[in-house]
Amino acid sequence: MKRQKLALLCGMAALFLTACGRNDAIAIPDVETKENQPQSSDVKAEDSPDDSDDSEPKEKPPQSSGAKEEDGPDDSDDSENKEASGTETDMESPADKEPWEQAYLDYLDGFEASGSCTYSLIYVDEDEIPELVIDSGFEAGGCQILTWHDGVLDVLQTSRLYFTYIEKGNLLCNSEGNMGYYYDNVYAIKDGSWDFIGGGTYQDPPDGPKLDENDDYFFEYHWLEQPVEKAEYEQRFHAVYPEEEGKTPEVYYIEVEMRSLLERKETASAAHRYELIVENLTWTEAYAACEEKGGYLATLTSWEEFRRVQEQIVSEEKTAVTFFVGANRADRFGFGWLEPGTPEGYGMLDLYKALFAGFWLEGEPSYEGLTEDGREVKEEYVAILYRTADGRCYLNDVPEDILSAAPSYAGRIGYICEYDE
Repeated sequence: MKRQKLALLCGMAALFLTACGRNDAIAIPDVETKENQPQSSDVKAEDSPDDSDDSEPKEKPPQSSGAKEEDGPDDSDDSENKEASGTETDMESPADKEPWEQAYLDYLDGFEASGSCTYSLIYVDEDEIPELVIDSGFEAGGCQILTWHDGVLDVLQTSRLYFTYIEKGNLLCNSEGNMGYYYDNVYAIKDGSWDFIGGGTYQDPPDGPKLDENDDYFFEYHWLEQPVEKAEYEQRFHAVYPEEEGKTPEVYYIEVEMRSLLERKETASAAHRYELIVENLTWTEAYAACEEKGGYLATLTSWEEFRRVQEQIVSEEKTAVTFFVGANRADRFGFGWLEPGTPEGYGMLDLYKALFAGFWLEGEPSYEGLTEDGREVKEEYVAILYRTADGRCYLNDVPEDILSAAPSYAGRIGYICEYDE
């Protein structure tokens, strides 16, 4: 099934990130939740259209947190209000921010792992207030998905990372699994809070994996704790969730960019200026040259900024130039942006969805290459180049001294200075 393949790919990605030095010890804050840790979806839902039993479910899968806006996720208040699915706030938001924007910012203020996550805004239900996705970046941490309605902030904790949603259709599905155990949990926003509306599991038989007559893996299926055949499972699942219409978040941001979007409705670099200089310098010389000019070697930490630089490269007719930018892998395992004011920079692998996926030329970074005369050379610095065939820019790893490795690039090497103006 499509979901099985997606789960496998997500598992492989998690292994890759772990191998590349991802920190699996990031702690999701101990928010007030109905079920704080992800649970099995092999449960009965109270309002499921397919279940005729009116009894209470034995156990529900990951549910909403009902976090208080004014206290944040780490609040230790033991008042009775924390037992509710959501708590109204008495806090007044600044005039330049909507209440939901302030609520999300307050949540991030109390979120210990905020700097290690990536973020996206999506529209699940039909209103004009987006849901905030907090992606931990590793399977055990999963995602938190915040929704805000009428002064109430509610948080859904997914089991592992992968989910899809029906935009403006008020449906979200957490479909994942590994090691022969998979699940589909479907949620909707009801009365301002996340509500579980159906789910099931499919897994290997107790005596281990088996293949059917078509050499496909055979699974045992359960929908709301009841054993069913595969066809019935598919029918029940698609009755509550049109899987083919599901989509994943399109754009992710690092924390500083998401905060800027919530505070100012624009990315942090929106007012920055960029200067494109064509000069046969090394990366180190380009870095120093930008500092002498009162700027810094450009750090592209959002898709909006990446596209602005791309538009300037095209408008200045410099698409044949390879420009150094402010990223390298010196003193780190993977590449990172050297943003001024952040001594450790922003690790691209650590913040994969926001700073890595989609930015790089296919097959890159390679970390090493060959000079024009066939010598091996390390590629530990980053440049941006325009590829005419795609009509867009990409990142590529390059030697510190491009000219010494590829003399034919003389006159086609440059660098981009960024100014906070």
